[in-house]
Amino acid sequence: MRIMSLIRELFKKFPALLIGNIALLVIESALAILALFSIAPAIDLFLAPNLQQASPITRHLASWMQAAGLPVTLASCLLVAFGLFALKNGLTIFIRYRLLQTKYAVLRELMLGSFEDFFNARWLFFSGQSQGTLLNTFLREMMMVGDAFGALAWLSAAAFQLAGTLVVPCVVSWRVTAWSLGAAVLFALPGWWLSRLSYRLGQQNVTTANRIGVVIQESLGAAKVILGFGNPETQRRHLGQAFDAHRRVTVPSQLMNVATPLLYEPFGLLVIVIALGVARHYAVPLADTAVLLWALRSCVPLLGAITMQRNALANFVPSYEQVQRLRAQAQSWRQPTGTRPFTGLQRGMTLERLTFTYPGREAALVDVTLRIPRGRVVAIVGESGSGKSTLLDLLLGLHEPAAGQILVDDRPFGELDLLTFRRRVGYVPQDTVLFNLSVRDNLRWAHAEATNGEIEEACRRAHADEFITRLPQGYDTLVGDRGVRLSGGQCQRLALARALVRRPDLLILDEATSALDTRSERLIQEALEALGGQTTVVVVAHRLSTIVNADHIYVLDRGRLAEDGTYAELMGRDGLFKLMVQRQALEAASPEEPALSRAP
Repeated sequence: MRIMSLIRELFKKFPALLIGNIALLVIESALAILALFSIAPAIDLFLAPNLQQASPITRHLASWMQAAGLPVTLASCLLVAFGLFALKNGLTIFIRYRLLQTKYAVLRELMLGSFEDFFNARWLFFSGQSQGTLLNTFLREMMMVGDAFGALAWLSAAAFQLAGTLVVPCVVSWRVTAWSLGAAVLFALPGWWLSRLSYRLGQQNVTTANRIGVVIQESLGAAKVILGFGNPETQRRHLGQAFDAHRRVTVPSQLMNVATPLLYEPFGLLVIVIALGVARHYAVPLADTAVLLWALRSCVPLLGAITMQRNALANFVPSYEQVQRLRAQAQSWRQPTGTRPFTGLQRGMTLERLTFTYPGREAALVDVTLRIPRGRVVAIVGESGSGKSTLLDLLLGLHEPAAGQILVDDRPFGELDLLTFRRRVGYVPQDTVLFNLSVRDNLRWAHAEATNGEIEEACRRAHADEFITRLPQGYDTLVGDRGVRLSGGQCQRLALARALVRRPDLLILDEATSALDTRSERLIQEALEALGGQTTVVVVAHRLSTIVNADHIYVLDRGRLAEDGTYAELMGRDGLFKLMVQRQALEAASPEEPALSRAP
């Protein structure tokens, strides 16, 4: 996407805001013209108080002042000139304020719009992206896009100022103006050719910044592993390499923006000298020459500023392209949803001959059929990679089946408004995620209207209250990023409490007891049994001892349904489930490996 595409996109989204800014810039240009013309009478009056041999500009302005009832004196002309310049500069400050407001209004819409697009996309959008790239897009590239809007605003302002200011020398002497502009454009051409280089540097900036984001995101997410292996030096080296690559392209691009106006300064002096020589050749009056030179003096820096902002804009455009590319990708993967509000589970859910395949991989589920009656506890078990978590993702609507269908109360799942359905689901993922908030606020995040009593009741049901009361500030204790200040078992009990606080119709537990000790596991099992008849529970369990009392158990094997039944029924067969139970019993009963003997 090039600069004109960016401009068209802005006008399409913010027409009123940008038209209002353009109107202010036109007024500013008009004031700049009047302010420049007002210099001529003051110079003529200073040289000849009787205005003998006054310039045409002075004669016109003097007649306008007389018509307005103002005396044509040196003092009054200086006062008018001062007033016009002050008014023009005051309006310039206000316009800069408006442009900054516009920049952040556009940036806010872009950031929130991107966030909305991302979180309206299917889960495959997130699982198929580098999290470091997404992080960098929000933390750096969005800010670069904001700078792009700022550069576009300043470029527009400079272009309007240049157009307005050029009116003055053209009125005074079009010949002098033509010579001067020809020289200025000739000096400006190399700067315009640099915009292609600036765009390429901008593309490299985005790529190298994405890499920095990936390294930082991975390092922070794996901090315990890095520390545990005693290997921070490797990640430090990776970060250093990523930063050096970014520095190699960032320094030249930023230097280009700084150097452009400075390079124009000596050329601006040459333009003024050329203008002075041409004005003498054509015998332009002194007052008019002064106005002309003042106007050209203002034009040359504006031309340099336009070139600088154009190059900066070319450097920023790749950031905008990445944001738009990700938004377009998220929109193409938009999560489909029905329109019928979900008001509660009446009879249950049915998965009929379900098949699902991840892109570029073998089928994760093949022809799976299972039923989840309302108020029952249904367990799904199987070896790693058998498709258990994929099945839960389908129940949440995170994926769509390639074949088969999901029925909710005997009606297609696709008819439901997905958001209203998910708001009545309690979900405890395998990898527990807590926010860097207090215990209370983590639970209230799931149910904003929950009272303190409801929060404490949910914690009692999840057997989390016993450790919460021992925390330094109790329910107001901050848990840290992803619950880092709590143990794994505490995090899982708190995650269960968060699911229970919204009193869900459907409770989905994905390996919710994997980090618990035997006692905590038993407490969770009691909590689930207490939900019997009230809440429909679907639980994926690795520890088969936790699902002894489940109403029904489905066993998956490499994406297919191997067998199903109650715990007792499955143990009465010589099937996969019995083999899994026996294997876990052997692992639990096996003696510890003998210690290695010391060398004599």
